[in-house]
Amino acid sequence: MAERLRLGAALLWTAVILILCWTPGTYLPAAEGHGTFVEIAHLDKVVHAGMFVVFSVLWLRTTSGRLRDYLLVLAAGSFLAVLTELVQTWEIINRDGELVDGITDVLGVLAGFPIYRSLQPRYERWRLSRGRVKSGADDAVRELA
Repeated sequence: MAERLRLGAALLWTAVILILCWTPGTYLPAAEGHGTFVEIAHLDKVVHAGMFVVFSVLWLRTTSGRLRDYLLVLAAGSFLAVLTELVQTWEIINRDGELVDGITDVLGVLAGFPIYRSLQPRYERWRLSRGRVKSGADDAVRELA
C-alpha cells in the first residue's frame, strides 16, 4: 500500500510539473516588467529548482536505493527538464523556453539527491516508531537509526 502511495505521489507531481510548464502563455498573468522584485530576485529560478527537487525526492522514494535506480531518476529528471523547456518554445504554448531554466531544473534534480539522503533516516525512524516494521530485515534499519 505504501509503495502505491509513493508511486502515486511521484506520478502526480510529474503531472503537476507538466501542467505548470506547459500551460499556454495566454492563460498566465502578464509578464513582470524589467527591474521588478521577481526579476531581481530570480524567483522563477527558485520555483524551477524547487519543482525538480521535489520530483527527485518523490521518485527516489519509489526506488530500492540501488545505483541503477538513482541513475534512472537522474536521467528521467534531466529528460523532463529538457523536454519541458523545449515544448515551451512551441507556438501553441506561447512561452519562452530558456536554457537557464533547463539548467536550473537539472540542478534541482541533482539537489534532490542529498535532500533525499538526509530525509531518509528521519522517515525510517518515524516509520519504526509507528510500529510499521513487518520483517526481521528491518532490524538492520533500526540499528542504523
